[in-house]
Amino acid sequence: MRRLIVAAFVSLAVSGSAEAADPPQKRPGAPPPVLNLVHHKLKRGTSAAYQTLEASIAGAYERAKVPRFYWLTFQSTRDARDVVYLNLANSAEEFQTLKDAWPGVAAAHPDLPRLQERLAKLIEAQSSLVMTRRDDIEYGRTDVDFASMKALLLTTIHVKAGHEGRFVEAVRRASTGHAPWVLYEANDEPTFVLLAPLKSRAEATRAAPVPRAVRALKGVFRDMDTRLYGLAPAMSRIPDAFRRVSASGTRPRPLPASSSPSSPRRGSSSAHPSD
Repeated sequence: MRRLIVAAFVSLAVSGSAEAADPPQKRPGAPPPVLNLVHHKLKRGTSAAYQTLEASIAGAYERAKVPRFYWLTFQSTRDARDVVYLNLANSAEEFQTLKDAWPGVAAAHPDLPRLQERLAKLIEAQSSLVMTRRDDIEYGRTDVDFASMKALLLTTIHVKAGHEGRFVEAVRRASTGHAPWVLYEANDEPTFVLLAPLKSRAEATRAAPVPRAVRALKGVFRDMDTRLYGLAPAMSRIPDAFRRVSASGTRPRPLPASSSPSSPRRGSSSAHPSD
């Protein structure tokens, strides 16, 4: 598969785990053990065309009934050119199974790679991180999760190499055991993400900020960036399990500690395809 087509659902960053999750993810919407975070910066003047084309692609996947390929799309509330994809999995290896499946999908549905090549031409810059959840910091909200969120507050922190332990300890102390966000650590670089699911964009004004103990760290991180994104359902291919959770209005409950995977370690393979 060509690197030209690196989009959330083409870079093998897409997972059907929400539909067919294996333990330890017991409930749709629980913070996934592995998260692929894909950023797209669109070319100027292309936002409307991108939205229309991405919605067409999501519809094409639905009509073709392609299994296992799902993605959640979010758009910045301040800059329509800033698009983020979340792709959920139980392991980095799970992404590899999608890489193996893609040639068959493309051959059976040649319109999909053609549409995605068109989409790639609208992208100015892109990045992709495969990240592992730090399950030693428990997500504590019981009223919103990955299946029910309508917006997210995303804080990206580039930590200086060798200071990861000090950073995580500061987050752990600040979380007091039940954090309103989920902490993810990149597999291949010292980058961390605090991801706060929100029930609405308006809730961002009341969302918990980055803990002061983290912001006050000296000499630990190079930069910290916080952005608010709204869910773009038309540009997403949302798993049925997520739709059922959202439609039921059932209040999510945190997973018991015994259901969590072991503490994350670096070194998982990248989700990007070969050229």
